[in-house]
Amino acid sequence: MLRRHAAIAFLALATVFGTGQKAAEASAHAPRDEFYRATEPAETAAPALPADAPAVAPDESELTWADRIDARLADLQRQAEARRTLPASPTATDAELQQRLEALARGVHEDATVGIAIRELETGASVFEWDAERSLNPASNHKLLTAAAALELLGDDYRFETQVLRDGDALVLVGEGDPSLQLHDLEALAERVAASVDLSEIRRIVVDDTAFSDRRFGPGYDPEGPGVSYMAPSGALSLQFNTVEIEVRGAKAGRAVRVSVSPPSAHLDVRSTASGGKGGLSVQTWADGDRTVVDVRGHLPAGSRYEKRRRITDPGMFTGNAFAELLRSRGATGLSVGRGTAQDTATTVTTHRSEPLPLVLESALAYSNNFTTEQLLRTLGWRATGQPGSWDNGRPVLERYWAAAGLPVDDLVFENASGLSSRGRITAAALADLLAFATRPDSPAAALVDALPIAGRQGTLRGRLRHSRGRVRAKTGTLRGASALSGIIEAEGGQHLGFSILVNGPVSPTLSRRMQDRVVMALVEHGAAH
Repeated sequence: MLRRHAAIAFLALATVFGTGQKAAEASAHAPRDEFYRATEPAETAAPALPADAPAVAPDESELTWADRIDARLADLQRQAEARRTLPASPTATDAELQQRLEALARGVHEDATVGIAIRELETGASVFEWDAERSLNPASNHKLLTAAAALELLGDDYRFETQVLRDGDALVLVGEGDPSLQLHDLEALAERVAASVDLSEIRRIVVDDTAFSDRRFGPGYDPEGPGVSYMAPSGALSLQFNTVEIEVRGAKAGRAVRVSVSPPSAHLDVRSTASGGKGGLSVQTWADGDRTVVDVRGHLPAGSRYEKRRRITDPGMFTGNAFAELLRSRGATGLSVGRGTAQDTATTVTTHRSEPLPLVLESALAYSNNFTTEQLLRTLGWRATGQPGSWDNGRPVLERYWAAAGLPVDDLVFENASGLSSRGRITAAALADLLAFATRPDSPAAALVDALPIAGRQGTLRGRLRHSRGRVRAKTGTLRGASALSGIIEAEGGQHLGFSILVNGPVSPTLSRRMQDRVVMALVEHGAAH
């Protein structure tokens, strides 16, 4: 557990709160590039639930995943309809607080478009609204929808599995979309395999990543460019957020620098022309056929160290070759690595199970990891349809959840699961209503609250709202021309508020965040005074 949290925190050191994706690469001397970002849309209307959708079965273990999800959606629709009977008329807001919030909304920037919605979580009653029905780009706040849908439909006890099977002289590595698999997890699998299998009998590693479709980059993602980590590809068998850690150590002028990668994998082709000296360093990754090229150029003086995290191009082969390296270090020889499908003749050697879903979600909600949410979307598509998970079959599942929750279909436009998109649109009112519905009593989705960072202490909110005394948990969002903050306020009087503050337009992130933080602190201070 500690190693997993350390890996997430390590990646988060490089989170850049600039004005867009390019800002993440602006500093050539940054120790880490921005790994976490979000926002992406999809313009299809959410289908209504079928009239004959089954009720929640008394024993879900007897149902297929598709039937479970249908049953859960039907139950969600009934719960949403029941909530409409709650007294949800607007709550009287203190006049002074109302004026203060309105002034903050007006004052951010003359060219800004601002949407604010604040709800009582228990009833969904409106506390304050400012242009709350306007459709705006939510950036990474779209991850709240993906997380809520995954928790509701997969369950807060859901765990991803990665299996190693034996089939003759082959070990089959089977992935089911785990977004949290790290190198130490793969090492543990290799250790257990070495303890139970005669490695001298193994000649092949077979990668089975057929739980997902062949497409690796979601809509809105750019498969070209320098290999930025916040646009990592998705795959059913993935490792280390599908990124490679690259370390460059400087050298004397004219001598070659030393480049190392983690994890070692024959999938990686390191090509370096860099030498010692001044002048700057360039570290990029790109695809060359079935391999990922790690391209290092420029200069780095002796005594200096440069670290970078870059995406890989083929998740399955990256992971399979890393696994082969681990087995070679334990005595295996002559291993080939290729793709295939587990056969009925294969027997289980060992299985890695991820942490429960709420803990897996921390990378997405506390540190805004795009990769995690894309994996979740494809997992939903796979489980709901029985077909390889894709954006095409995952997107309708999110739309069905949105509709079942009673949220306005026209208020949702998205492209992918993370929000990394210029096309995504949602209203502040819909986001606040989503939070109110997801945190209702006995909802599995309520677990998303604990996955959100505590303001002033953790993740993307570590440097913000330091005086909120641990009473605020929220999801940030930043893209060029879009800034968002949505989350939960635990008021001292026992009242719990859900809020969403969206800012679009040619406004600096600094100004947007300042306004968002002042709105939240006004609510925190008001609650403390009453």
